Amino acid sequence: MNFKDFHVLSSFTKITGILVNEAPLRIGVGREPPIGAPVDIAVYRVNGKPIIPGSSLKGVFRSFIESIVASMGFKVHDPWDRQAIEDEARNNDFCIVCGIFGNRELTSHVRIYDAEPLNEARTFTKTGIGIDREFGSVKHLFDEEFVCPGLEWSFRMDVYNIRLFPKPVEEGEDGRGKILRILLDTLMSTGISVGARKSVGCGLIKLKKLGWEVYTIKDFELKLQERGEL
Repeated sequence: MNFKDFHVLSSFTKITGILVNEAPLRIGVGREPPIGAPVDIAVYRVNGKPIIPGSSLKGVFRSFIESIVASMGFKVHDPWDRQAIEDEARNNDFCIVCGIFGNRELTSHVRIYDAEPLNEARTFTKTGIGIDREFGSVKHLFDEEFVCPGLEWSFRMDVYNIRLFPKPVEEGEDGRGKILRILLDTLMSTGISVGARKSVGCGLIKLKKLGWEVYTIKDFELKLQERGEL
């Protein structure tokens, strides 16, 4: 497949939905809290509202898809493997993951927007314990902030030149649509974890609702061709 196909717009798919964090969630701002923050580790905010950055969603989506395509027998490399990326660009033979999310030599075929809360975003503070790994004793205490479970968030993902609705093309032609459908189906069924403290059950998000619209160029205009819901 030639993934350098941005000289044409064969299709544009707009995917929207509602995300719900079923567990406490924290997309942090690092170890240095904002000035005046009452906690040691605060959640990321924009204009005073907690936000799930599109970059965070894209990162966990890419990681999930890397594990899926590796199990399907596709080649997978580290997204920061400079030599692999340069070799792919030189041979115009990009891996299927880069064919979806791009790399430093290839534009991404997906655009994922920041998820914003759709209702009041309540948070709570939990005290954590830092353990001295050498002596097994308490080293220090710290307070970290989490978004309460059950909050609904906006979700939008744009997909360019990959057909995944109403159904993907045959795998032999382009398997990217099928792989993206696996991602969305997983988000709706079991969910995917994002943010901090994933290993102790935090950050699980699920898609509560999903709608899609497919646009193509007709008579020199971008026109809606099909729409539906999952």
